[in-house]
Amino acid sequence: MRRICICFSYKGTSYSGLVVQPGKDTIEKRIEDALLFVTKEKIRIYPSGRTDAGVHALRQFAHFDTESKIECGKLVLALNTYLPNDIRIMSARQVEDTFDARKNAKLKIYIYIVSMSKITSPFLYDYVCERKHHYNLSLLDKIKCKIEGTHNFKAFCATRSGRKNFERTIKSIEITQKDELLFFKITGNGFLYNMVRIVVGTILDVADNIIPIENIDKMFETGQRKYGGRTLCAKGLMLYDVKYL
Repeated sequence: MRRICICFSYKGTSYSGLVVQPGKDTIEKRIEDALLFVTKEKIRIYPSGRTDAGVHALRQFAHFDTESKIECGKLVLALNTYLPNDIRIMSARQVEDTFDARKNAKLKIYIYIVSMSKITSPFLYDYVCERKHHYNLSLLDKIKCKIEGTHNFKAFCATRSGRKNFERTIKSIEITQKDELLFFKITGNGFLYNMVRIVVGTILDVADNIIPIENIDKMFETGQRKYGGRTLCAKGLMLYDVKYL
């Protein structure tokens, strides 16, 4: 038995998220079907974390166990032959039997992209959230500083989240602009359900004077979602990378 770690990329537009769901087309199901085709084994993969419907990933990771002796490079080629073009296995390597793609992850990095253009290019539409007006970067930096650090992020996750522990650390929120695109690069030790989309939504709603900046303190003090900004659309979100020791 070997344990394999794969790095894979996907465009989430056409799928009901990453994780297998009964009767739905998901990225995980597609990869497990490809593994069955290539190895003739029914294999379950264990990703570093889930992504929702419409969310993309540049570098997602998962581990699985297999009896197959196929060399890792050939396994990548074989899986990509069977997978659709919007899911690609980028690499595969054999790891220790104790490796766990989720538990061993030390940092996750997400990118959220906002289009400030009045008309969004059809080539960008599936990857951006449209706000259709411009922002002052200095103001955004002032707002995001209130969110960075270790906090109870209960108010920054969907109310139907089943989590009991809401403490997370956001190490940095980097905000940059290129032409009419605004990029939020958020690095943390872990993220709650919808957390990145709510963090960016809260920053932008404060900048737009929809909610006062003092609401961020109330979110941390009370844990109540009602003080926060809107949950932005899934299509602007991409898992950029996962860091391991």
